[in-house]
Amino acid sequence: MRKSTSFILLIIFILLATFGCSSTEVSSNDTTGPTFVDPIKDYDTVDETSAEGFVIKAKKYVYGENNAVILSAENQSDKNYTVSINMTYYDDAGNEITQESQLYESFAANWQKYFAFDPGIPFSSYDFTVTTEEYSGECYAQYVDISFGQLEETMLESWDRIEKYGDYTTKFPTIISTCYDKNSSGYQLKTGYHLVVIDNTGKIFFIGSSGAMIAPYAKGDNYSNIEIIQFLEGDLVWPDELKKDVLGIIVLDNVSLYG
Repeated sequence: MRKSTSFILLIIFILLATFGCSSTEVSSNDTTGPTFVDPIKDYDTVDETSAEGFVIKAKKYVYGENNAVILSAENQSDKNYTVSINMTYYDDAGNEITQESQLYESFAANWQKYFAFDPGIPFSSYDFTVTTEEYSGECYAQYVDISFGQLEETMLESWDRIEKYGDYTTKFPTIISTCYDKNSSGYQLKTGYHLVVIDNTGKIFFIGSSGAMIAPYAKGDNYSNIEIIQFLEGDLVWPDELKKDVLGIIVLDNVSLYG
């Protein structure tokens, strides 16, 4: 079974138990964020000229019957920016198929983030343009480090059965991811992010969304889970491509103050 859906209910229970209803903000003078180590070593494109002070790297992946692009943007300047990336997709003959854009408005100085472009179609090639504009607001994402830990097996309810039958009791064998979160600031932050799972054949196995509330100065003790694949019939059988050497890429979508 290849169908995967994001499973966020478990996250909500864990976060509520951990943080309760508190929205207390703690001021911070600590501006030391996480150190970036890029696990992707073989990009298709490395561009240091499309936006001043930025290094843009991109790689095309197979994702099921379609294709997707993972893009790394690293701001090597001492200024904060709003960053807009427009991606164009082409067929075998070089004809434009479609375009899509993504914007991130609080891109901190000396910081890096990934973008995931998943148009839901196969394409032969791609091109992109990057537009930047100076940003004067707070850049909370620079304090956050969400890291992919491992894949695990567990028993979970089925969202389809919950929605169709209200069945909260029947559980099924499920492979989930575990992601750990750190916060180098004294702020209590809320995040939204995507997890991209790249299997040991070099293809994207899964893209799903999640979120987390991160306590001030969190050291990575708390975690969130995302459902990768669930077996509604039969026993859990690990796909060969997930048994080892699996890569997880965290794409931060937004980070803001909690409360």
